[in-house]
Amino acid sequence: MKSEYIDMFDNYFSGSFNEQEEADFDGLLKTDIKMAEALQEYKDLRRGIDYSIMKSLKQELQELEATLPEVELEPEVKLMFDKARASERNRWWRAAAILVLVAASSAVLLNQMQPSSSQDLFSQHFEPFENTYISAKRGDDITADPKVQAFMAYDAGDWDKAVLGFETILGQEEDLLVLFYLGSAQLSQGQSQEAIDTFERFLEVSEDNIPEASWYLALSYLKENREEEAAKLLEELKDSDKYGKEAARILKRLK
Repeated sequence: MKSEYIDMFDNYFSGSFNEQEEADFDGLLKTDIKMAEALQEYKDLRRGIDYSIMKSLKQELQELEATLPEVELEPEVKLMFDKARASERNRWWRAAAILVLVAASSAVLLNQMQPSSSQDLFSQHFEPFENTYISAKRGDDITADPKVQAFMAYDAGDWDKAVLGFETILGQEEDLLVLFYLGSAQLSQGQSQEAIDTFERFLEVSEDNIPEASWYLALSYLKENREEEAAKLLEELKDSDKYGKEAARILKRLK
């Protein structure tokens, strides 16, 4: 948050707004939760921050303010900020408020840098693999084709039906791609240990190095809190074009 918030709050409490501006600001507070929270922080600051402390921090805070990111504002909010910039009242309050806001932003950044649980990392990065193998076309006799039925269930997110369909197909023929989608459906269904078994089997019988299978196996390990095994696969994936950035990001959060 830039310091214009503080100027705007100052003008609001000092009575500098006209009736229309005050009504617009009151309406904004009712619809913008973050703005209302910032106003409450401002009130707390005015009650609890000593003037002498603010004065000693002025120079440092001005430098910090210059590093804060610009934010694209709605026109009516920008107009309020433009009016607030003309005011030089309560500059010390503004400086102290910036300190608290910067500290809050730093706390968020520090939290992002902290190690994350494997469950959190799984939730942040997992999504079912897109069905690019088979789809039902208009006119297909889907009742006569178990593969079409299984993949239709997969596309619909009916994981129980998809898993059952894929397992039935694999009981009749060895199809590596069906095996891969079985693992994805099992992981989507919450059967992470079963997904591990499936992806490990896939990698064992596949003659090629399939990064997609390694990626989903690593996510399955994360779901099961098997971080060392997940990290080993993610290290191998760091140089892949498709999953390199995500793999590096997870490894950084695991440390």
